Amino acid sequence: MKKNGGPLDKRGESEASHTSKILVCGIALPLMFAISLQFAFAQDVFNGHKVVLDSQNKIIPWSAPLDHAYDHFLRLRWAFIKTRVPNSPGPPPRSAYPQYYFYCAFWDHDGKLEPDTWMNDVAEKIPNWFESGRLYYAYTGDSSVMSIVKQLMDYTLAHGTSPSTFAWPNFPYTTTNAGDVDFRGFTSAKRFALNETLVGYAGDMGLVYYGMYLYSGDEKYLTAALDVANMLARSVRTGTATQSVWPDRVMMDTGRITSEYGAHWVGCYMLLDQLIKARRGDVKAYAKARGMSRDFLLQYPLKTGYWADGHTDNGDYDNTYKSNTPASNFTLALFDDNDLDPDWRADIPRLIKWTEDNFVFRCAPGEPATQWGANIVGEQDSFLPKMDYQTARYAAECARWYAVSGDEPYKEKAYRCLNWVTYCNNPIGQGFESPLSKHISNWWSDLYGECPRMFYPAFAGVPEWAPPGENHILYSTGVLRNVSYADACVRYTAVDAGTEYLRLHFRPTSITVRGSKLALHTDLASQGYTQRALGNGDFAVTIRRSQMGDVVLK
Repeated sequence: MKKNGGPLDKRGESEASHTSKILVCGIALPLMFAISLQFAFAQDVFNGHKVVLDSQNKIIPWSAPLDHAYDHFLRLRWAFIKTRVPNSPGPPPRSAYPQYYFYCAFWDHDGKLEPDTWMNDVAEKIPNWFESGRLYYAYTGDSSVMSIVKQLMDYTLAHGTSPSTFAWPNFPYTTTNAGDVDFRGFTSAKRFALNETLVGYAGDMGLVYYGMYLYSGDEKYLTAALDVANMLARSVRTGTATQSVWPDRVMMDTGRITSEYGAHWVGCYMLLDQLIKARRGDVKAYAKARGMSRDFLLQYPLKTGYWADGHTDNGDYDNTYKSNTPASNFTLALFDDNDLDPDWRADIPRLIKWTEDNFVFRCAPGEPATQWGANIVGEQDSFLPKMDYQTARYAAECARWYAVSGDEPYKEKAYRCLNWVTYCNNPIGQGFESPLSKHISNWWSDLYGECPRMFYPAFAGVPEWAPPGENHILYSTGVLRNVSYADACVRYTAVDAGTEYLRLHFRPTSITVRGSKLALHTDLASQGYTQRALGNGDFAVTIRRSQMGDVVLK
């Protein structure tokens, strides 16, 4: 929820030469009026970067060349994690680990990173870091990022899993106090109790445990994923407007329900779905729970708009609360799994508009709805400051919807939002939640997981935004291994059925899976691939596979 800062700042900095009007919560106001109200939206410099505008007075990235700007952003963020994160303050063993192991966020105090002592959002951090890591690995072939994520996941498995004697056994702790080396719940602010967990976020943990099993082959991750799925199957119930398909929060030691309604369930659905398709675990029980979760999502939050979720540090909400993250998770899942919602073509633009109505044009005091042509996005009902990762989420949705619909305004929305997000890096890759809300600390889960992972589905929607003259796997629906790149050849191993989106600096004459050639199609109604010329010898290629195994493009 990121509420550990003070009251929202009102800042008087402006840049009159860039625009004559601004949009504040949906209302166009003359610039001089905005200056008199001291809105923080028109500074010359954001996070060390001169703001660059195009001929329409709309934001473009700060780094050159422009056609490598998003690539540069992604590489900077991982470089920062690899080389610039200080270890945690003592005593040992805490001091032997980077700050992101035990703290939710950091403060920049005159160039020194100090941990935010609010809490540790374990189950937001690890799922988002896994997704960011696997997609960056596929995009670059750099496996070192997966080693970083694996080590963090290993620590959490060993120090953040409930005992087998609990009513909810072998289940993930989703939060803990800042600095805890054993994860037992976020109790320091009296938000939650000892041994309390958030069930939807635990489902996210189970999903990425399964993903790490697919990546590494280590059976301990499969066991952890099955433990989560078994508990979900055992505790599923028929969802209603006041009681969701699973309780939002429970006491793992006793099984007592502490919150009845939430809407953060897409990760649970996806975990069950993947295990069913792989025929692992109690498939019959998983299928029943998967169906009930799908029914709840379609019948309630999709229709009512009550995507209730307080993230991992806010339990103070009811069944009429709204949060952008679960709605966005659902929307993004629809692009990869149309079976989740038979009316996905009608529902996706409605969901994007829901975000605009609730989290673009509703604003924290003193903050704009749009900035230099970019819609900027808040988080949840009780916390509306505009955030880089929420803006990136919205951009990914718009880019992918553009690819489906061909509706140019969605491409424009996505482009301006991603451009704005690039200003949330300083020149060495240190992230900032927002250039607007300087009082908010900088969260590891948001800045180094949830934000960068959204660039890859955006690339899938608009491959022209990836660097020209290079070969990249832009996005994949599943986990890939053994990724390697050569001048006119890309190889990888797919460990489950799925779809890959690529930008290539060559026209493939052969694409094979396990040695068998795929057919070139005009659409992807069946297994095969499509390709589209991007100019200057570059091609956008999309592969749909029902098979798994070694994939070679040459």
